[in-house]
Amino acid sequence: MKINTQILDTILKKVLDLKSSESFLITTDEPKKELAMQVYEYAKNITPSARIEIMKELERNGQEPEPGVAELMLNHDVQFYLTSKSLSHTNARRNATKKGHRIISAPGLTYDMMKTCVNIDYDGLIKFHDRLRPIILNSKEIHIKTNAGTDIKTAVHDTQGHSDNLLKNKKGAFGNLPTGEVDSGIVREKTNGTIVFDGSFPGLGVLKNPVKVKVINGAGKIILDNKQAEKMNKMLSSVGEKAFKLAELGIGTNPKAILTGNVLEDEKVLGTVHFAFGNDLSYNGSNDVPVHLDGVLRNPTLKVDNKIIMKDGEFIDEFY
Repeated sequence: MKINTQILDTILKKVLDLKSSESFLITTDEPKKELAMQVYEYAKNITPSARIEIMKELERNGQEPEPGVAELMLNHDVQFYLTSKSLSHTNARRNATKKGHRIISAPGLTYDMMKTCVNIDYDGLIKFHDRLRPIILNSKEIHIKTNAGTDIKTAVHDTQGHSDNLLKNKKGAFGNLPTGEVDSGIVREKTNGTIVFDGSFPGLGVLKNPVKVKVINGAGKIILDNKQAEKMNKMLSSVGEKAFKLAELGIGTNPKAILTGNVLEDEKVLGTVHFAFGNDLSYNGSNDVPVHLDGVLRNPTLKVDNKIIMKDGEFIDEFY
């Protein structure tokens, strides 16, 4: 399908603010090459220094790309990773960000996703993040409950979702497309309780059966009571014990995103939360493991320092 020029303008001009004097790199793989080629061809109309790199498809989210790709990522002003698996939580991406490059990471991005939740009210979203992010950033304890059975207390650090990063138009800006989450690293020793994933999970899609995870000091143990739980456990076990450590708490804020089974969009759905297992180096953590997997919870109640800011997936009026 052909991406319309309004969407391409939003991505390259509105979000990335690509200039004719800048170098542009779009990194893709075979499954995403068709979409990426359209972005590349349009980018050539903006800058003569546009390049597309078709890399080997990675096995899992958070796996490092091959050295040649990592080298290219160090040497382009503006970058767009339109790949099947995520490069977001890799040293290659973090090193590119440290050099001040402006980057979109869009693992699993589809035409439908571009059509539905890329053209949004960015100014309105920026104002929303300017209200929500300080509440999370300055919190001491966050308590999350759902009717499905989630009941967990946690503390966070290195809260992201800066309003400056919703548009990737400033030096070192980085984030997903579609955008729309306030995300933080997990203080594992303060994270205990039960998570019940009832939204979606990478590799499993929309969850037909909820997956229960017991969490002690930030380490998860999956309750193997259905096939989806067994598959999730197998995915993490294949990487090792460190993969079961919680890495991230995120809150979805994109009003046009819907739950589809594609975590890139699912974790942005307004009124959801997600927890990630695995690599937390992007949040100045210490769990250096080649995987980062986000699972989504529907309709949470979110209490921050004993104040409810979201009830059953709806931000309360007082918050607005």
